[in-house]
Amino acid sequence: MLLVLFALLLGTGCSVAPGKTLGEHPAPADALVVNFIDVGQGDATLIQSGGKNYLIDGGRYEAGPEVVDFLRSRGVQKLDGLVATHPDADHVGGLPQVLDAFDVSTVYLSGDTKGTSTFGTFLRSVRDEGARVVQSRAGMRMDWGGTDATVISPPPDSEGGLFPEPNDNSVSILLTRGTARILLSGDAEAPAERYMSLGPYAGPLTVMKVNHHGSNTSTTPLLLSRFRPSIAVISVGADNPYGHPTPQTLRRLKVAGAKVFRTDEDGDVIVTVKDDDVEVAVTKP
Repeated sequence: MLLVLFALLLGTGCSVAPGKTLGEHPAPADALVVNFIDVGQGDATLIQSGGKNYLIDGGRYEAGPEVVDFLRSRGVQKLDGLVATHPDADHVGGLPQVLDAFDVSTVYLSGDTKGTSTFGTFLRSVRDEGARVVQSRAGMRMDWGGTDATVISPPPDSEGGLFPEPNDNSVSILLTRGTARILLSGDAEAPAERYMSLGPYAGPLTVMKVNHHGSNTSTTPLLLSRFRPSIAVISVGADNPYGHPTPQTLRRLKVAGAKVFRTDEDGDVIVTVKDDDVEVAVTKP
């Protein structure tokens, strides 16, 4: 069950919507729906637009069945695309179970690799699936069911290529539908955030997924000043051993004026963009 908590009329400011519940159902074909799935300490985000379905990351191995069940509850029968932002276990661990449960047309990777058994298992699952694999770097544009999906990091080889640290090589995607802009950047930290902030895609955001679960090494003042998010979503596990989100990150988001949602406190966070309206629903009242 979903509780609608927040509504935003693009261009006119923010207001709290009257509480109402929504049952589980497929996303409307005439809207962009971004589902931030509560997978504990990890990331998994389902994008639904124009009858197409795209998954960005799949949480840890233990979260795989939850991700599969969530996708089915949202009417997903196949995935038109799957993005593995980077090789960390809390982003790709659950993806082999997703690949086993659904047909996947295309898999998007940065080209960075990590010699772990978890990432190796994921790559074997991609090979067994027979999906098309696309290396994704800044400047790559895609049409995701009527929503523009632009990769804005990591840099292409012509601009220096991958960063030294794997987190900074997270495939970062800017979704644009009408005047709404939503940024999803995996575990990007300060170097990647600087690259994005000084690039051609900076500008106010409707929604930003807070990078690296609210770590203090991400969500820098530069990023916030250049992208100015109205809504910030933190995908994070309750009582996690890393102290995420850090007080410093929460303070920076407050100063930036962003309305914050957290999966550890709000459960699944579902953002619906239709025409000039943005609605946020959560599963924990």
